[in-house]
Amino acid sequence: MRLEQKLKRWVSAGLIASEQSEAILNFEENRKSSYLYYSFLILGVVIIGIGVLAIIAANWEELDDLVKLGFSFIVLTFVAGLSFWKRENQNLFTVFIVLYSILILGMIGLISQVYNLEGEYYQAAMLWCILSCLFLITTDSKTFLHLWILGFQIFMIGWIQQHTWDDPEHLEQNQSYWTQYLYYSLIGFTGFWLASEKFVLESRKNTLFLWAVIFWVIGTWSMGFFPNLSNFYGSSGTENGINHLFSFPWVIMICRLLILTPIFYLLITNSEIDSNQKKSLGIGLVLFFLLCFPHPFRYIHSAETIGAHIWNYSIQLLPSFLFILFWLAIASAFRNHKRIFDLSLAIIGIRFLYFYFDLFGSLTYTGFGLIISGLFIIVLTIGYLKYRSKVRVLLGGGGE
Repeated sequence: MRLEQKLKRWVSAGLIASEQSEAILNFEENRKSSYLYYSFLILGVVIIGIGVLAIIAANWEELDDLVKLGFSFIVLTFVAGLSFWKRENQNLFTVFIVLYSILILGMIGLISQVYNLEGEYYQAAMLWCILSCLFLITTDSKTFLHLWILGFQIFMIGWIQQHTWDDPEHLEQNQSYWTQYLYYSLIGFTGFWLASEKFVLESRKNTLFLWAVIFWVIGTWSMGFFPNLSNFYGSSGTENGINHLFSFPWVIMICRLLILTPIFYLLITNSEIDSNQKKSLGIGLVLFFLLCFPHPFRYIHSAETIGAHIWNYSIQLLPSFLFILFWLAIASAFRNHKRIFDLSLAIIGIRFLYFYFDLFGSLTYTGFGLIISGLFIIVLTIGYLKYRSKVRVLLGGGGE
């Protein structure tokens, strides 16, 4: 619903006066204009940077190495001077910081080319992140924060790709790298977001929350749809289960548990988050830990009994079950946040749809399964609406 419509409803309901409504509209319009102005400045800076690179690239072979390096240092110094000169104007200061960071990346490539340094793209991204990390302190720019986080992700993904092999013998090691990356990224960004909420970092928390949600989706999607990622130490059977206790990645599991400790501290001590949201987020983090857990004794290879088949299939469904529970916890934590709540329900619906296609095989049987599930959901919804006060009391939320 648009802001104008909301304000009209609030005025008609007597919640605010018409003068307050006009003041709110004027404030939002001025804020939008400033943001639009700032966005066009960023766009102009990026275009100028690309233009400079295009001119240099067109005459690259004709330029002497000393000219290339000298011109680059002059441009960097000039932009740095402009940044210092306009430091009181946050919008212009941010524009020059973004331009300077882009020029740093170009300078890294230039030095590598002039001195014939062999390196990978992810190493350049790592060096850029190191050289530009202090800008995270000097500016509150969301644009630069997004840019820096993106550069760091390029470094991490490039490093993993460089250290993985196509050889099937290294499959378990490859899976381990990706599992660690997804797990620590999800937990890390969730922790940074909780820290920004706790210490009221207004300029940071929306950006960090967005990246946390991105990794909630990517992390759970990878583990929920590709459960073999979490089983990187290999499958095991009952006949050699004791031996697998020694090969179980105990150190990795302990490290994963330890990193949850500060996250739960930030969650519990955060006064900006209500108790029900704390419970739901805490449950969600535990569920994701279990989703990434390399479940031992997953299959009974040698058994051909009905019980063994039921056990094997139940274990196969465990990642999907944890995936759905995680997003139910997120939906519960953000039931007052419409977009996140709708996203959670949509992801759960897609997971059910994928499960039906995988289970029934044909589109006809899938259709019947979806119809039955839809009726079941409708019955549950009607039952909840009819008895929701009792359900809330049962769940500890209190009645209406």
